[in-house]
Amino acid sequence: MPPANRSQTPVNHHSQFVARQVQRSFIGDRESGHNEDQTDKQNNMKLQTLTSAPPRDGSWVTGPSKPPVPARVQRILVADDEEDIRHLISSVLAGDGFDVNTASDGEQAWEALLHEHYDLLVTDNEMPRLMGIKLIERIRKEGMSLPVIMASGSLSVEGVRDYAELQIAAVIPKPFDICEFLTIVRIALRVSGEDATADHGTYANSPVPRSTAQARAAQPAHNHVLIADDDSLVRGSLASVLESEGYVVDEARNGIEAVNRAIEHKPDLVLLDLNMPHANGWTAFNQLDLVTPLLPVIVITARPNQYKEAVRLGVDAFMEKPLNIPILVRAVKRFTSEDENRHVRRITNPAFVTRLLDSTDS
Repeated sequence: MPPANRSQTPVNHHSQFVARQVQRSFIGDRESGHNEDQTDKQNNMKLQTLTSAPPRDGSWVTGPSKPPVPARVQRILVADDEEDIRHLISSVLAGDGFDVNTASDGEQAWEALLHEHYDLLVTDNEMPRLMGIKLIERIRKEGMSLPVIMASGSLSVEGVRDYAELQIAAVIPKPFDICEFLTIVRIALRVSGEDATADHGTYANSPVPRSTAQARAAQPAHNHVLIADDDSLVRGSLASVLESEGYVVDEARNGIEAVNRAIEHKPDLVLLDLNMPHANGWTAFNQLDLVTPLLPVIVITARPNQYKEAVRLGVDAFMEKPLNIPILVRAVKRFTSEDENRHVRRITNPAFVTRLLDSTDS
């Protein structure tokens, strides 16, 4: 089943193709004020290649009885007309084990994509000869399915919603934090790899249809909950309560860890705090909604005046701290017992609004 779009009315519409803002200060936005000399210089730049270091996972090291078989290094194309930004991004990616090529404008990137295979494109939008959004349009028209990350200071996340058909994996407004950028790159590549594996399934591997009773008995229990909170006391208390109710609990101490654990362990529901280090709760939610749009999320926070933001982003439910444990547990049971079809209908309903969990909730 394709990912479902979450809609909010009367506020903004939400699309699974677009990651929300990951706004931190690292790379300066230098896209304004281009002059003709700089543009000419960039147009004449040759395609640069950065050779990455061997993978850090030990795949190059084998036993004495086997010949070394290196793992395939994933290839990334970086397109940006700012030379220093292009060099910085490509150097960071190469240092993280990727094989990186760079292009100084959209046309140069297009030529590179036509002649070589890449696993991911990271592109700016405002570039000479061919803008980033036009480059992506060409890519999709050509039938290329590689994931694309838009890193731009001119095209906002809101603006990209008009291009949902282009299936942009993530939008990162400049300036952005390098650590979060690398996390988004890994997520985009991982999701792309999982999709490719799923697409190669054959009818020969399909199971024989079972009876309704057999299918119901074979369905896994939806009892895996991820608790993401930097407060160990809160995590431990919630884990004890949920485990007593029969749930399997996983824990994360910050936003990046929450996203990684959600991808790796595939929980049935996430309890998500907002005030966390490395990546706060809203940043984590945006990335979770990008890679697992059907995963129910309940935001739990002591930060005041956040419900409107939860409604705008399409969060399933929201509760302010101090937590009302009986009401929270009822909500967890309700969401984890919800089948996928019902969940899709609920979050795509034009009247869908984030559920506020308070003393009036039954």
